[in-house]
Amino acid sequence: MTQRGEGREDLEVVFWLSHLRVGFGVFIGEAVAIILYLRASPDGLNRGALTAIAVSSVFIGGLSLFGLRKIAQQPWRHGFSLSWSLGAGWALAACVRLDGGLKSPLTYLVLFPVIYAALAFRPRAVVACGVSALLQVVAIRATNGANMVPGNTLFMIAAVVGGMSCLAVAASVYRAQLQRSEAKLGDELAALADTDGLTGCLNHRAFHERLAVEIDRAVRHDRPLCLVVADIDDFKAVNDNLGHPAGDDALATVGETLRRELRSTDVAGRVGGDEFGVILGDTTLDGAETQARRIRDRLDREAGAVVVLSIGVAALDLAEPTARRLCHDADRALYHVKRTGRRGIAATPASGMPARLAG
Repeated sequence: MTQRGEGREDLEVVFWLSHLRVGFGVFIGEAVAIILYLRASPDGLNRGALTAIAVSSVFIGGLSLFGLRKIAQQPWRHGFSLSWSLGAGWALAACVRLDGGLKSPLTYLVLFPVIYAALAFRPRAVVACGVSALLQVVAIRATNGANMVPGNTLFMIAAVVGGMSCLAVAASVYRAQLQRSEAKLGDELAALADTDGLTGCLNHRAFHERLAVEIDRAVRHDRPLCLVVADIDDFKAVNDNLGHPAGDDALATVGETLRRELRSTDVAGRVGGDEFGVILGDTTLDGAETQARRIRDRLDREAGAVVVLSIGVAALDLAEPTARRLCHDADRALYHVKRTGRRGIAATPASGMPARLAG
């Protein structure tokens, strides 16, 4: 996982931890409110059963607070929170039924799971909570026996629950749209921060960060890795003789050639003024030399003699698997090409032997 992905995951854990804490805190608060309500009206129905449910809820909710951080780190945290909300809603409905049905002041508590769902749940989950709340009202009414509320009162209770559910669903939909827009904008800004605007390749910082990640992956899985470095021969002459716009065109042409020629798993970056780097994962030195020839030949076809590359290739040395050593070996191969006439390819084997011309 990239650092950006890890950072986003950390933020999600913080959000879900806060969300769960709020939910369980409100749940405990509701249970305490029921206990106080029962103490204020000790002569009502089923006081013993209601007290037992409320006290158990405080105890269970309090114990659960200690495990919320672990839950917030799990991929099933959304399903857990939804299941808990639905269960809490039906537990509240049972309390309402025991307290005499929809005439009980506890009826208002049925709305809390719907409101809680609107804060974080996906739209479909919010719909499920809203439908569940309406079913709870119907179930309480159907099992209420002689204590049934009048039809107009039932209608208004259902209207309130239904209206609250619609508002909760709308809030969830708008929040989801906003989150998608923000995530897309964040990705675009991150891509701009990592990308060289002229060539479309990674910039120096992003390239070397990715190189460290790929080296770590190659070492961990015992897979080959190669680095290709290339720069434009006589680039100063291009700028001096043809002008800086021509120099920019040359850089853009190299960047486009690299991005079109490489595999989707390869990484290209502009690491200097006219110097480029390419990370070839799961590639041997011979394979990297072949890829370097493809890049050179394609550039010859598309740019002719205007843009000519010198290319150095190096394989990761497992005896010293560091970015510094790999870059040093690739640069050594590149300098070997420069010393021997330019417009060529040289390679430094992983053993650290002298660079050799590869084509």
